[in-house]
Amino acid sequence: MSLPPADLPPADSPAPHDAASPMLAVYGHTITWRHLILTAALLLVLMSALAVAAGWWAWHHLAAQVVLREQQALVRLPESLAVRAELSRQVAVRIDQTLPVRVPIQQELLIPLKDPIPVQVSIDTIVPVRLEVPVRQTIHIDQTVDIDTQVRTRVLGIGLTLPIQGRVPVKADVPVDVVIPVRQDLPIALSTQAEVRVTEPLRTRIDTVVQTQVPIREAMRLPVTEPVEARLTFPQQQVQAGLDLMDLTVPFEAVTMTLRRPSGAAP
Repeated sequence: MSLPPADLPPADSPAPHDAASPMLAVYGHTITWRHLILTAALLLVLMSALAVAAGWWAWHHLAAQVVLREQQALVRLPESLAVRAELSRQVAVRIDQTLPVRVPIQQELLIPLKDPIPVQVSIDTIVPVRLEVPVRQTIHIDQTVDIDTQVRTRVLGIGLTLPIQGRVPVKADVPVDVVIPVRQDLPIALSTQAEVRVTEPLRTRIDTVVQTQVPIREAMRLPVTEPVEARLTFPQQQVQAGLDLMDLTVPFEAVTMTLRRPSGAAP
């Protein structure tokens, strides 16, 4: 029976394990301890990065919902607070005063004159008269006419001129039918009062400023169109307030970590 050489290890002794020594063979590839350690380290880094990314997203996008039960709270108010308010309702104002008013008037007016206007008229002129006056009447004549004339006559065929002198009574009705023309310039000078009617309305322009006093004694409701600047004062700095059931949504960014106080500790 031959003995194995002295420099060779026994056949049943375990082989030393090296990091580079092959452990498994997968699809013909040899996997060693080094491969396993590197793979575990990469998985650990990848999971850490995913955890950090998920935490960052949750920190900025998620919020915590806190439900507050009914409880009493002590609210501290400032001494004064400047506010700017808009009023939607009308304000009731009582006005009892006399206001000076200046009214500028620039307008064209038409003034109708229906009543006659009495005026004093002075006339000094010459009026030409051109008339045809017809005269139709019967003139009754009853008078004695003196005659002193010569009459030619014939006596026995001989022409003679006889002088006649005497008084002859005349009684007769003489009809007169003539047209008498009147051509004359009559001077007229007089002063009298007359009434004049103006048929067309008077057109005038008014450009003036009327100053007057307007008494206003009335209750008015005026709309407030501009915001109102006001300052609120609080005589009591601390006010007791009751809080109803509230559901608060607090983002993670506003949450801070601190130690929990005992339930009996003062706030």
